[in-house]
Amino acid sequence: MSLPRPVCPYCQAQMRRWPLGQPVLACDTCRRPILRYLARPRARIFRLRPVYTVIHAVALVILFAAVATVAFGGLETRHVILAIGIPIAMFGASDIADGWLSWRTGVDRGWRKLRTGRVARAIGVARTAFGVAGVAVAVIGLLAYGELRQPTRPAAPSLAQQSTR
Repeated sequence: MSLPRPVCPYCQAQMRRWPLGQPVLACDTCRRPILRYLARPRARIFRLRPVYTVIHAVALVILFAAVATVAFGGLETRHVILAIGIPIAMFGASDIADGWLSWRTGVDRGWRKLRTGRVARAIGVARTAFGVAGVAVAVIGLLAYGELRQPTRPAAPSLAQQSTR
């Protein structure tokens, strides 16, 4: 008995057989890297997801966790820059890669609709431009974080200095 060929979750095209022990495989049609993960270990059921959706999900979790930590953890408000900058850089980098692949292959999926041809290429160029802008904003924010230090307080005199007065 042979397993059926996997279907790409991005473009719905038949993929080649998945090599054993390989967690990531690129689709031959849309060239998107597809991640295979074990959804139910007991039943040995695997799921397929495009890598860019996994990156977006991880960045969203990091964003929520970081903002919650800043809001409820009593950290300084300047740490909000890190809480927002790092996930925006992740979103931007994955958008650059996905936009470039849309432009190169002419296959794009957005808002639950698969587009091909010139429209997909135009959306790919726009997605790449927005990804570059997102990464630029994140880099500027992270550089500003390094410059936003709390003003240093004057050092308190030591006990030896206080006793001599």
